[in-house]
Amino acid sequence: MGSTAAYAGGSTSTELSNGVLYFEAHNGREIGQSSSKVYTGERYKKTGGSAVSALLKVDFAGGLYKDTVKTVKAGQTISWSLSVPVSVASDCSAVGLMSANGTTYETPYIKQLC
Repeated sequence: MGSTAAYAGGSTSTELSNGVLYFEAHNGREIGQSSSKVYTGERYKKTGGSAVSALLKVDFAGGLYKDTVKTVKAGQTISWSLSVPVSVASDCSAVGLMSANGTTYETPYIKQLC
């Protein structure tokens, strides 16, 4: 008999005073890709306030990955996607982060990625 693995992954978000930070992460098997990779997507939708320089990041047990700094104004959305080997998510989880104006914001962790 063969064995089966359960992959959860999913999406989450964090409400901020001037926008929403969205994060999703999936084992490739969930989305028709290789099960040896984790795929993430992150976006920040700014709903108000002054323009900010924002840095989107994804943190795995095996390392912190960063996009480039982007300026975002009210009514705009910035986004970033990333794929990494499952081995980078050695604890099978990931969290989306954003740094702006000296503060770092985070989404809830997404688990069961491997």
